[in-house]
Amino acid sequence: MIDFDTARSSLLDSHTCTLGSVNLTLGEAANRVLAAPLAARYPSPLFDNSAMDGYAVCDPEGRLKTFTITGRTQAGDTAAAPLQAGEAVRIFTGAPLPANATAVVPQEETETDGGTLTVTAAIKPGQHIRRQAEEISIGQELLIKGSKLNAAALGLAASQGYDRVPVFDKLSVIVFSSGNEITEPGMPLENGRIYDANRYLLISWLQTRGAQVMDGGILPDDLARTETALAYAAKKFDVIITSGGASVGEADYLKQAIENTGSLTTHTLAIKPGKPFAWGHIGNAKVFVLPGNPVAAFVTAHLLLLPVLNKLMGKQERNWTLPKITAKAAFSTRKAIKRREFLRVGIRIDDNGETQAVLLPNQGSAMLGTCVTAEALCEVPAGQTVGEGDTVTLYLLPG
Repeated sequence: MIDFDTARSSLLDSHTCTLGSVNLTLGEAANRVLAAPLAARYPSPLFDNSAMDGYAVCDPEGRLKTFTITGRTQAGDTAAAPLQAGEAVRIFTGAPLPANATAVVPQEETETDGGTLTVTAAIKPGQHIRRQAEEISIGQELLIKGSKLNAAALGLAASQGYDRVPVFDKLSVIVFSSGNEITEPGMPLENGRIYDANRYLLISWLQTRGAQVMDGGILPDDLARTETALAYAAKKFDVIITSGGASVGEADYLKQAIENTGSLTTHTLAIKPGKPFAWGHIGNAKVFVLPGNPVAAFVTAHLLLLPVLNKLMGKQERNWTLPKITAKAAFSTRKAIKRREFLRVGIRIDDNGETQAVLLPNQGSAMLGTCVTAEALCEVPAGQTVGEGDTVTLYLLPG
């Protein structure tokens, strides 16, 4: 068995993004991955402006309390004439600042009598002024290649006048289940057979990750039919994902079919759940074989498949893996095992404000129910136990 970190590093090192790109409008680019960096076309802010509704004042020596009001400027206006010492302009949030303004005084800290302004609080030089380019300079990298174009990123691009952005093509993925024991949901269930959970788990999960997904159905325990299905899929899709058939059972034809049509790296991983895992290729299509047990498929999808898919999609490296936090264990384990274990846990905040990991029941690798409520996967290093109050590492699950 090989170590989890070794397997993940080997998996990532052997794959790279080869997707093409396309220019899309901002409206079409939501949640896509940026294929080239965007540089700032303009400074941000574009010009010195007011951060408050109030008065722009000119008080070079910081001693004045009364000012003569000389004008009024709101957002969209050109800047008022330059101020002289002792002068002020009524100004609104976002409005351009007149030259020589030394501060903006919020309106609630002022009193007016005709054309005279009286300030009722101390004035700090430069207060409530947004200076030109204090956030972004022209030519500065605005968004880096591999950024996910979420709402904030699209808003930032729009603020710089971009109406179209280059994005990577969507990664096309086909998902199969394998084995004669698998039955399609909705069909009569014969003795000794089970309904296919993995395919629907993986398809819906992949859709939330931004892939273009197709349902490949169930591969039977038939070598020729499996080879034909995989060879056809390899011509149409970037990635082929299967579950089941990664173990050493004599009736599992999937591994042989992949080896006959391409190549396969099979590993027995030192993790629980999820010991059998394999990857390879058929032609230009990448192939990933997940365990057949539903929880093992769920865990390896999040911990091993997700990072490599994110890399294949062109995402930034810092976003490849699940986010990690530490917490205090609100449980204990009785026996150490030789494999690194990932337990499904909930998260709560105790009365002292500390984050706690709460062990969920039914941790078996075929018990999918706790995956619905799990908020994180709690890592237990090989050969170790967890005591209540110990610090543990949590991999946060999406949502």
